[in-house]
Amino acid sequence: MRPVVDWSDTLDEKYAERELQQLLTEALEQLKPVDKSAVVLGLTEVRGRSKAEATEIAGAMLERVGLGARSRFFPSELSGGQQQRVAIARALVMNPKVMLFDEPTSALDPELVGEVLAVMEELAREGMTMVVVTHEIGFAKRVADRVIMIDEGEIIEDGTPDEFFSSPRHERTRRFLEAVN
Repeated sequence: MRPVVDWSDTLDEKYAERELQQLLTEALEQLKPVDKSAVVLGLTEVRGRSKAEATEIAGAMLERVGLGARSRFFPSELSGGQQQRVAIARALVMNPKVMLFDEPTSALDPELVGEVLAVMEELAREGMTMVVVTHEIGFAKRVADRVIMIDEGEIIEDGTPDEFFSSPRHERTRRFLEAVN
């Protein structure tokens, strides 16, 4: 049997401890209703808010991402799209200046992609700065102020959505856009 986390090459015990703590936290989150999860925990443990205040803020954020009615559900009772929106709410309660999204829809069934993108589009309309890694071309065209193409760790294209999608300068970008269109 293969271990869930293998630290045999790791000499850094603090790193191993943090990784185990994260793994256990994620496992325990599955046992709590959404409104008692890390959506509230970040506010009480990191921001020092009272539990009542944190619960109120968390409820408002869950409402904002369209999940107010599901706040008492367990994560296992939510769809992948709903779980992704809970993750967005969890980040929003911390009032970030910038949100980072790494392929936020990649693991979702096609019919669930829209609900996550709708929340992200609303955040963009409200002025949230977001850095998004995505293959959702239509979303990038609608929402982005700036589009960057990275190939083999190098920025090969950087421009407005109109420049990027209408007249890409790099051959690799043109091939990519032909493949996804």
